Amino acid sequence: MADNDTTIDAWATALSSPARLTLYTTKTPESDEMKRFGDHLAQKAGDALSLTVKRGEAPLPFFETEEGLRFFTLPGKKLLELLLYAMKGEPDPMVPTLQTLTEKITLPTTLDLFVAEACPFCPALTRQLITVGLSTPQVHLSIYDGSLFREEAERRGVQSAPTLIYDADIRWSGQFNLVSAMEVVIHRTPEELSADALQSLLEEGGATRVAAMMTTAQKPFEAMNTLLAHEKWSVRLGAMVVMEELAETAPSIVSQTAATLLADHSSISASALGDIIYIAGLSNDPSHLPALHAILAQSTDEALREAAEEAIESLNAMTP
Repeated sequence: MADNDTTIDAWATALSSPARLTLYTTKTPESDEMKRFGDHLAQKAGDALSLTVKRGEAPLPFFETEEGLRFFTLPGKKLLELLLYAMKGEPDPMVPTLQTLTEKITLPTTLDLFVAEACPFCPALTRQLITVGLSTPQVHLSIYDGSLFREEAERRGVQSAPTLIYDADIRWSGQFNLVSAMEVVIHRTPEELSADALQSLLEEGGATRVAAMMTTAQKPFEAMNTLLAHEKWSVRLGAMVVMEELAETAPSIVSQTAATLLADHSSISASALGDIIYIAGLSNDPSHLPALHAILAQSTDEALREAAEEAIESLNAMTP
């Protein structure tokens, strides 16, 4: 702890302006430990650090820097130095190749890095990724201490540190080349984005941008279906705005999306299904009428029946 205090003192003295850090808590022992660490960090840093504690909605507690980098960690010396570097907000110079690739990242990029305090290769790679995250708002970087959150590491199939997971489905482990990983990132097409990446973009007010991507691709995005069928209204909201914009510019995409979701409507919650029925009505495509009539005949949910009736009325108005 004494070594950590020395590190914190040196960092606080070198800051040109106060740093900000937010801790999102949960009702878990790990959260309690992170709260104690956060309080100690704030006490040692004094006026150099403003710590805010909020009750989080995510299942795991995490620290978030002012630039949006997330640390699911309880820092020992190595991880502490990385957290302090991230909070300082002044990225190191990058090697030219990595700098060029970082500048080419135009889509939201979700990167989850699993590390361990004892890992000899983790600090250098983590610092490089923090530098990338500080250099572009497109990168959403989360750093997990796999030793602290073992169940999360197991759930994600992580067996060694470091392991980098890109957009929930592409991963690298061990002593991999970060430049090679970033080359994969920049060649990702919009329709290949995960639901998490699309959600991040929508939460930043990017509905018009997503609608434009789908219009250019001239086809639905599978990840959009995931968001539209989500049980939480807050998640569906941005996706619904995209559908409303597409109804004006690319109604065929709206119709294809509605058809896919209605075909699987029995597995969708009533609240989400009501929104999907609304989308079918937006599509101006009478081919959805049989599915809507079937829902109307089978459902006893008054809100669903009302949504179906409104969509049917809208589509009937389109029939010659």
